[in-house]
Amino acid sequence: MKKYMIQTARLGLRPIEKSDLPEMAKLNADPEVRQFFPDGVQTLEQSAARMQDFLDFYRDKGIPGFAVFELESQKFVGRAGFGLIDTGEIEVGYVLHKAFWNKGYASEVLTASLHWAKDHIKADFIIGYAPAAHTASQRVMEKCGMKHYKDEIVKGTSCRFYRIEN
Repeated sequence: MKKYMIQTARLGLRPIEKSDLPEMAKLNADPEVRQFFPDGVQTLEQSAARMQDFLDFYRDKGIPGFAVFELESQKFVGRAGFGLIDTGEIEVGYVLHKAFWNKGYASEVLTASLHWAKDHIKADFIIGYAPAAHTASQRVMEKCGMKHYKDEIVKGTSCRFYRIEN
């Protein structure tokens, strides 16, 4: 049994490790999973660089990116976690394999991440954003108590920003 930093009824989250690269690369190479990302699918090298960003942020700020696993099957579900955006705000996000869509896992991951943040991240708010066209992600943020507070262009894409008091 893996050791998890966060555990929900169905999911376990642990800090991303270098050994997660094959699964992360598979996730990032899926055009459906990446359809709302401005940079589209990612190569193995791009996935490795993104993973290194998560590892560096954890080392430097103590704030992890998580590999997410289904407890029952121990299958890799996706990734979640936190990052620092250009405004200095802390962002929460998640990306799940298609096989795990429409099961309530996104809400479960986001809720667990937001609860974890209250005890481990010093910030007034945790923010999240999604392209205006990605209504499913917006519904997840709303379901988890995040409130829309602005619209802004990010990497050429109109996005809706949400936040929740931390």
